[in-house]
Amino acid sequence: MNSNDKTFLLNEIEHYRKLLNEKAKHTPLISQEMIDYSQKLDNLMNEYESLTKSSPILL
Repeated sequence: MNSNDKTFLLNEIEHYRKLLNEKAKHTPLISQEMIDYSQKLDNLMNEYESLTKSSPILL
């Protein structure tokens, strides 16, 4: 993956983070909707972490 892919993932992570925070104001945290959004966010964050760990740091 290139830097555009990482940027896309970061944007998606931020989108789902905001969505979860907003939905949490009006939706029970144990609802299936909240669980689905949370799992999606977890998957995106795991994907980003695996990308950053596998990519060498260039100085």
